[in-house]
Amino acid sequence: MALTIRIKLEETLERVGITKNALAREAKVRPNLIYEMCEGKTRRIDLDTLSNIIDTINAMTGKKHTIADLLEHNGTS
Repeated sequence: MALTIRIKLEETLERVGITKNALAREAKVRPNLIYEMCEGKTRRIDLDTLSNIIDTINAMTGKKHTIADLLEHNGTS
């Protein structure tokens, strides 16, 4: 039984007007991590890193974003 979780980071970044490189720079994470997340290639992510990305998006936009803005659970397959 596999979980189906879709990463919605790219849609969120487009909606708020933040580039992948700007997010990586401000969050102090590898740009490849952000690109892999946006391309759906990420299979695991550290919860501290995910929290840091959300906090950084919040700081850059001045608006409250949550984990639901980045991840979507589509049930099990």
